[in-house]
Amino acid sequence: MEYKINECNYDIKKFIKDNICKEFNIDYWDEWLEKQDYECLKISPNILISAEDNNSLIGLGAVKSINNYECDFNTFYVKSDFRNKGIGNRIFDMCMEYIEKNGYKKIILCVDPKFVVARKIYEKNGFIFDYFDEENQELYYHKYINKEVI
Repeated sequence: MEYKINECNYDIKKFIKDNICKEFNIDYWDEWLEKQDYECLKISPNILISAEDNNSLIGLGAVKSINNYECDFNTFYVKSDFRNKGIGNRIFDMCMEYIEKNGYKKIILCVDPKFVVARKIYEKNGFIFDYFDEENQELYYHKYINKEVI
């Protein structure tokens, strides 16, 4: 198992389409995926963490800077065959370490309602549900890193 920071050489859109969309039977992400810029996640102040096994991409986690105080926890996924082996926890922890080290005070994330396991992970780790965006079919969460109000 190898974890890389900002060195993912795989087609992330293809990885998402071939794995997440198939696993969760999502057929409405094509237009959304086209608009995504995963290359920007490899450039500071953003970070992209990839997990690889035998030269194959098996998991991702990313943090995208919104401003000096807020960031977006983005694209967290581990292929189903590799779950329950600590890979997701490691990616999640690496993202959280990066967030704290860089002084972000608030994390924002959105998640498709179908991702029940991911939602449980977020809630277990202190993320608070904000609202459901009906138009985009996304649940929004937030978490404060330290209790000081921005």
